[in-house]
Amino acid sequence: MLAAWMGRNKSAELIGANMAALAASMTGRLDQNMFERYREIGIVADMEILRPHWLQNTEALRITLDRIQQSFPDYAWIGFADRTGNVRAATRGMLEGQSVEKRNWFADAKGRPFVGDLHEALLLARLLGPRRDGEPFRFVDIAYPVHSRQGELLGVLGAHLSWDWVSDLRSDLLAQQGDTSIEILVLDRNGNVLLGPRFGQSALTAEQVKPLMQSARGFRNDLQTAFDTGSRWLTGYAVTAGHRDYPGLGWIVLARQPQQQALQPVNNLAISILAIGLLFVLIAIALTWRLAGRMSNPLYRIAREAAQIGQGGDAAATTLPLVGGSREIMHLSQTLRSLLRRIGTAQAQLADVQARHMDESRRLTSDLAEWQQRANTDAMTGLLNRRAFLDLAAQQVVFSRRYGGGLCAVVADIDHFKSVNDTHGHATGDTAIKAVAELLKRTARESDLVARFGGEEFVVLLMASDLDATAAYAERVRAALAADALILPDGQTLWLTISLGCAALLTQDKDVQDTIDRADGALYAAKSAGRNRVMLAATADPAPRPTITPSAPEP
Repeated sequence: MLAAWMGRNKSAELIGANMAALAASMTGRLDQNMFERYREIGIVADMEILRPHWLQNTEALRITLDRIQQSFPDYAWIGFADRTGNVRAATRGMLEGQSVEKRNWFADAKGRPFVGDLHEALLLARLLGPRRDGEPFRFVDIAYPVHSRQGELLGVLGAHLSWDWVSDLRSDLLAQQGDTSIEILVLDRNGNVLLGPRFGQSALTAEQVKPLMQSARGFRNDLQTAFDTGSRWLTGYAVTAGHRDYPGLGWIVLARQPQQQALQPVNNLAISILAIGLLFVLIAIALTWRLAGRMSNPLYRIAREAAQIGQGGDAAATTLPLVGGSREIMHLSQTLRSLLRRIGTAQAQLADVQARHMDESRRLTSDLAEWQQRANTDAMTGLLNRRAFLDLAAQQVVFSRRYGGGLCAVVADIDHFKSVNDTHGHATGDTAIKAVAELLKRTARESDLVARFGGEEFVVLLMASDLDATAAYAERVRAALAADALILPDGQTLWLTISLGCAALLTQDKDVQDTIDRADGALYAAKSAGRNRVMLAATADPAPRPTITPSAPEP
């Protein structure tokens, strides 16, 4: 009975841990999905290509918003309202010309990005038409302020994200579990139902919600909602915490399973163990009755010692003592002792195998991470190598062409580098390469890609940047290198300069290599023009055009 009881408790803990993991998986996906939508609206609000259209060309703006909605059907509505709250452009023209000045998403997003909790929108629901399931439309609001290049507020870009994607996400997770008795509830930070039975009603009290918000994730076997009638549940919970710059809405996810269904296999096993135990007791009584006399005491001793094994009261109680008596008793005692020794040996071997497996797994994981790092970076500078850079750059080209925002490449080359090697030696040349690599990495943004293509040649890919901003970045690099001398180990100073070529991703570019090639052509022009300068590749005229040139001769 003790073993059955311990097994039942252990099973409840394992099921609870599984429910907690399921709830955590749900919160992770909620946060990840909301982060993607939050980032998408922010990217659209900051698109350089849309700046001329926010107030002047609303037809082009509407077409753009419609295309975004077609790409991501989870958006029920996307619209732009000017500073007065008047909707200037929206998907399918819905709500255009109407005022949203008093809506929370508009008022709060004029100063900073806004994410609003789940709500119904009656006016938009009438435009969208009735749902097939008869349920009302429910939305989560995401809104960003839209500014001009001078920082002036033009209006607010808002989106209503349909709540259906959360139902689909829950259905996918439950299908993976393969157990129809498991259910997932989503509550707001106050314990009200957002997804589940009795939408909008309070499922948990403030006293119940407080410890869940404090621990963020865990398992409870005593957590009952307000509408549970008699049933007891094994409940795992997790709280959404946001992802990166998305702040999160503090949703509480409950993944739970009725105790009766969850522990039914364990209960059946306990009954079987009890039945087998009773059968053995009856057999022992019958044998004891028949053998009687001198056999009863040795058997009692064996039974008493055997009962101590595995109960945890005595760490040394792992085998039976050698019991004397009849030949049968001695044989039984020796056999049981041998069996327990074999079990102990097998358990020790299993533990050793498991330990070795875990050590090997950790070592292989560490080696794999180290090999991946070596494969993707330049050994001397720690920058991306050519292969890793081109792989990541290809992804950024796809992203830029899908969402806009601009993409530019800078190709840089240290001036007179062969002279540095010939005069000061290759060790000094390596020091110069590392110094330039550190400068490029330090002046670039975290989202930009910086790589060493070989020798003294470097390539930088700037995301969400136009050609003028890229030229300004390149000039900062050029001026910083020219202004500070490199101090060599022997105390000498070495003045370095650098030439840079810049090019923007064009529609006709097949891939990023075309952009890099045009930037390389601009670099060649900078070299030909006297070095220590920045040149821009033209977007139409094949001749590179100069930009900022040094104010003093190169050192």
